[in-house]
Amino acid sequence: MTSMRTVAAGVALLVVPFVSSCSSSGPSSSTEPSALTSSSPSSNTPTVAPDPGQDARSEALALVPSYLRAIDDLYLDPSRALDELYEVTVAPEAAAQATAIAQFRSQGSRQTGRAQLVTAAAGEVDLTSEPGATPSPVLPTVVVTACVDVSQVQAVDSAGTSIVAPSRPDYLIEQLTIVNINYPDPASWRVSEAPNTQAQTCDG
Repeated sequence: MTSMRTVAAGVALLVVPFVSSCSSSGPSSSTEPSALTSSSPSSNTPTVAPDPGQDARSEALALVPSYLRAIDDLYLDPSRALDELYEVTVAPEAAAQATAIAQFRSQGSRQTGRAQLVTAAAGEVDLTSEPGATPSPVLPTVVVTACVDVSQVQAVDSAGTSIVAPSRPDYLIEQLTIVNINYPDPASWRVSEAPNTQAQTCDG
């Protein structure tokens, strides 16, 4: 069952519906086969050819804990600028999170605790890059499935009353679409979508 968007994948489910997932454009170009080549005519030591698909997976996975931490930071500290979202997200995820966080703050709500990443696995990879395409650019994309422990994330309203349902499951399964806005720069991966479902365990 799908949930509402959560505070750092934990509390904002009370505020804003999550963005519906959409697939990346272009065919999947999954990991290219590795090739063994001789490093030099005088050496018999094999070397593995560069694998852009695997590099993309590793770089996208590295963004996930940073993304979760950045969202938590913005809920925990209302003095932080929402522009920080652009360090880890792009539209439509950036707009969805900005709306949820702004509403949370305007209501005088307060978060305690942080979400904890349990597992993350990279799946489909499409390295098609057409930044000038219309009506929207085509960016290299990695789809990541993450299990997030939100059991320590709590929130109260301006009166100090909890706004987290006691029956809330302890985990979220997030389907993250992660794109590279300046490929092949490894620091340019951003979350573009992050729909989620509530779960009792990481197995769903």
